[in-house]
Amino acid sequence: MRKKLMIAICTFILAIGLVACGSNKEEVYGGRTADDYEAEITSMMTQLASLDEETIDYNISYMSSYEEGAVLVALLENYKDCYKEAGDFVGLGEFDVQKSGKTITSTVVADYSKRDLKMTFVYSTLDTSAPTAMNIEPVYTLGETMQKAALNTVMGILIVFCMLIVMSGVIKCFEIIPKLQNKAKDKAESTVSNVTAAPVASPVAKNETDDLQLVAVIAAAIAASTGASTDSFVVRSIKKRY
Repeated sequence: MRKKLMIAICTFILAIGLVACGSNKEEVYGGRTADDYEAEITSMMTQLASLDEETIDYNISYMSSYEEGAVLVALLENYKDCYKEAGDFVGLGEFDVQKSGKTITSTVVADYSKRDLKMTFVYSTLDTSAPTAMNIEPVYTLGETMQKAALNTVMGILIVFCMLIVMSGVIKCFEIIPKLQNKAKDKAESTVSNVTAAPVASPVAKNETDDLQLVAVIAAAIAASTGASTDSFVVRSIKKRY
């Protein structure tokens, strides 16, 4: 009895799965069925797989002259960046279509000899006649994704440490700069004091000038009183008496 019950349950589950798979193909997304989206994206993937690098460059150059060809140019540039990494085209893989809000997204995975590629078409529910965005990218394994995530984490940590070192250097500069400024200020004050002290000798020079003038006056007075020439005598000293 239990065995028959298990068989019935398994049969029921399989039947539901088959019904669900069938309804997914017939479900309408923005006025189009899943088959329509699949036919469009797989056709584009097959066409891209037949292009070589020279043909890709020609199509990019040709479509760039048309404003409406910007979406296709972006797809061709993406494919050019990754098709060498992918290798030879083998066939088409899994297809999926999803609706989220006002956008519909269809994807297909293409099997290549080295690395699979995933193509994505994005449509607006207001107009599903043509994609508003097209993209193709390599499919990475979980290990490769984790490796890239670890590398990004390490790079982020290194950048943070570098910034901390730079900030520490800047803070250290704030401690050194005032010391340098104080040294420069002390040196400037010392120079100013030396320059100020230099004119102390000026009163001596003034006294000497006054003495010479006094000697000249006295010599002239002696010459006038004696009738002798100032060249006939020499005034060697002057004594002041009070």
